Amino acid sequence: MSSDKRMVIIMLQLFICKICGEPHLASEVPTDCQFCGAPKEYLKSAEEYETIWDVEITEQETKDVQATLELEVNATAFYLDATKANEKYSKYNRLFKGLARVEKEHTEVAAKILGVDLPEFVGEKTKGSVTADLERTKELETHATELYDGFMKNATTQKMQWFFHALKHAEEGHRDHAIEELK
Repeated sequence: MSSDKRMVIIMLQLFICKICGEPHLASEVPTDCQFCGAPKEYLKSAEEYETIWDVEITEQETKDVQATLELEVNATAFYLDATKANEKYSKYNRLFKGLARVEKEHTEVAAKILGVDLPEFVGEKTKGSVTADLERTKELETHATELYDGFMKNATTQKMQWFFHALKHAEEGHRDHAIEELK
């Protein structure tokens, strides 16, 4: 046996997502939040963490967050149905399950901002094939990206701007992934 075995110690740090509040244990800041898809800039050390949902919002922001809640509930329902439509543990079952988790996280944050209970996930059903479901994913995520871009412009506080920026970032990633899968 070689006596040159070295022990590597990896020090984990606690990072918390400013958007969804979920913790990440990692040796360095993750690229994106694994829960809500927020970009790296929103993952902060525990000492720097502050919630975004404890903010007073304007009438327009209330309408925008309500529209966000409805959009995310529908998307979550669609992705959950698409998950069930694909063989368990298959590539597309996992893809749609992952999308559903992120969209559900968006729903939870929108509900917290509005101070309402999490609604039931009722919405669109699967379109009948993986290709049709990926096409619908591309449409849903393109629409969400455009909507969140407008909502970001309506936002009067930094926290609301962060919220819509993070959602737009996540939805762009979902859209781009669907486009790649359709090639």
